[in-house]
Amino acid sequence: MLKKILTITIVLCVTLAGSYTLMAWGQPLNKSVLRLHVIANSDSPGDQALKLEVKDRIVAHMGNEFTGVESAEEARSIAISKQEEIKALAESVAAARGYNYPVAVYVGEFDFPTKSYGNVVFPQGRYEAVRVVLGAGEGKNWWCVLFPPLCMVSSSDQGLSLNSPAEAQVSLKCLELIPRGMRVKLSGN
Repeated sequence: MLKKILTITIVLCVTLAGSYTLMAWGQPLNKSVLRLHVIANSDSPGDQALKLEVKDRIVAHMGNEFTGVESAEEARSIAISKQEEIKALAESVAAARGYNYPVAVYVGEFDFPTKSYGNVVFPQGRYEAVRVVLGAGEGKNWWCVLFPPLCMVSSSDQGLSLNSPAEAQVSLKCLELIPRGMRVKLSGN
């Protein structure tokens, strides 16, 4: 019985969170987040591993920079001011792994396909993003959300899950950050 009540409560919270704009943001989803897009030089295993290592370093670095940030606009301003720092960070990771191709970092508005981060779905559209292109930029790419910090969600294999009460408690706290337009998929038991 308790499991059914918890499930109903979770479904209700997720539905309401997806239906209403939080007062703090009051903007559509694509204007309420700052995404990260890292594009590998090629699809070779080495280039793909480098892409993931660069992503991890940027997420860790920018996570520290975004401490206390309350809006995507503020996050974007910080990302613009840290653009050269992000580039130097990516270049240092590449150089440490023996790669010497160029790195380009852009902060702007880019087209993204529909993307699912675990149970959280971002619809197709134009989003503000930090785009990091490694070398020729012809390899598979990697996306996440830098602000609010959902990169940690998408870097796990399971992503956001509402299948157990312990996970649900953490996830429900995260729902406070969900802006209008983001959908959350619930998986069945």
